[in-house]
Amino acid sequence: MVALCSLIPSAGYTENCLMGRYSPDQRSYTPEHLQLPIALNWDFTSTKFAGNMASPVVDGNKCVFSCGDRIYAVDLESGKMLWRYPGDQPLNNTVKCTPAISDGSVYFGSGDGNLYCIDEETGKFQWAYQTRGPIRCPPVVYEGVVYVGTDDNSVYAIDSGSGEAIWRKPFTTKDDVTCGIAVSLGMVVVSSMDGNLYGISASTGALRWYYRLPSAPIHTSPIISESLVIMAVGDTVYGFTARSGQMRWLVNMPAEVAATPACDGDVLYVACRDKKVYAYKLNGRQPAVKWTAPADFGALPLSSPVVADDTLYITGSKGVVGAFAAVDGAMKWRYIIGPSADFGKVYTDAASSPTIANGNLLVLTDDGVLHCFASGAPDSEKPQVFAMKPQNGYAISDVPPFKISAIVYDIGSGVDFSTVNLSLDGLSLDYDVDFSTSTITSIYGLSTEGKPVKKLISGVHTVSLVGKDYAGNVMDEQWIFFADSRLPPPKQPTVATGKRTRDPVTGQPGVNPNPNQNPNQNPNWGGQGGRGSRGGYDRGGRGGYGGRGSNPGGDYGPGGPPPMPPTTQPMPTPR
Repeated sequence: MVALCSLIPSAGYTENCLMGRYSPDQRSYTPEHLQLPIALNWDFTSTKFAGNMASPVVDGNKCVFSCGDRIYAVDLESGKMLWRYPGDQPLNNTVKCTPAISDGSVYFGSGDGNLYCIDEETGKFQWAYQTRGPIRCPPVVYEGVVYVGTDDNSVYAIDSGSGEAIWRKPFTTKDDVTCGIAVSLGMVVVSSMDGNLYGISASTGALRWYYRLPSAPIHTSPIISESLVIMAVGDTVYGFTARSGQMRWLVNMPAEVAATPACDGDVLYVACRDKKVYAYKLNGRQPAVKWTAPADFGALPLSSPVVADDTLYITGSKGVVGAFAAVDGAMKWRYIIGPSADFGKVYTDAASSPTIANGNLLVLTDDGVLHCFASGAPDSEKPQVFAMKPQNGYAISDVPPFKISAIVYDIGSGVDFSTVNLSLDGLSLDYDVDFSTSTITSIYGLSTEGKPVKKLISGVHTVSLVGKDYAGNVMDEQWIFFADSRLPPPKQPTVATGKRTRDPVTGQPGVNPNPNQNPNQNPNWGGQGGRGSRGGYDRGGRGGYGGRGSNPGGDYGPGGPPPMPPTTQPMPTPR
């Protein structure tokens, strides 16, 4: 654990974050305003856990988070550990979901199928409820009841105090319930890997309605905003009436949705796999585009965005964290988290949603480090420059084109790339920024037609890189190289010719004219066999067109019911 400041005064309105995505309705919205720019205040190192999607939760001055085989509680001001559960030996399984805090207790699900309840102050065990499958779904606490989904295809309702079941029996789907549960207006809305969206009575567990989605939701879960249920699957976002499940609208996105959207009540924010975030106004019969252009995150979003007052926060691949103005999508702050020294990789992903609470921004990365940023954290260090090309003092050919690049990194408040100027011998150069690696690159010596321009003058040349971090610390780095006419020009990369099955701009796969045929598969062969439902995992679905599909089997495994029709069906309440 590294502490940079022991006490950071928070200003303005502050809020706790007691469960994943802030509230039972899962809108991922908080009214807290965090004054930007912010800087790293402290970090705490726990257990390495790749792909950790569990976010920190905050109650007062205590931050609780799960990482691998333990739950940790740390002091929000100093980053010092308060307790961990278990204290001595770790769990014999892993915790993959965000914990929840309610009335002095911490709730979390584990791979052993238990929903645990431990004391918030001491980390001591209180009780556990055993389910029939591993728990990956974050628990939601609503009016004294803990709702949680499990890999036994079920949703459970457990009394948060006594640990006893509320419903007569769990609500059962036809596949795992892994992603998330939204609760509001007396309704529990849950998506299942069986491809259905379910509306359930919060008091009885009775089915009210269901809707057959086009595919199983892997990275997304439902949210409830006022009387609207919002669900994203693939490249489509749907809006449903919460009470009846009637579809009210749908929006086709430019790319596949990467994570569950966020909503502040009036605007919906959607992060997509094209590394952009889109905003839609919800005050009409059909959502309307709010921003003139999407926000360019610069990395693959790995988590749901968070709306904190007037700012949208998001985390993603290679440790990129971004903050955008909610009103127009303008970049307000960007930071790249580097891996811990013993992680063994050159980058670390931030797969869990950021947490903004009580004057702090908390980000958990998969090297097991919890990072805390705050407005008042000190930052007096200028950005550092690494891996300069051409290398300092080296000689290269005087024949262009050649690459001028450098990695620019700032551990405090982050590099403000809008202030960076790259120049060669005093002449400013155009450059691109790869935010996932914090690399600035300019290809010198290409004309507007893409052809080489005149040779460099033989001798010494100076590269200058000037800029600031968000705290205003100035970077002014220079290095030299030699142009030598006796050296051969560098080999230029060649572009392979041939058919591409992905869009060169978006990276998305092309539309297959035969939906039953894999684009990389021989057309004389059938499509890949489908997965059997629960009870028939060892049997594939029937082969596709051509009659030679892999692992031919029944539509469903033994005991598997037939699929539901692709419509919304209201269901009567059982007596």
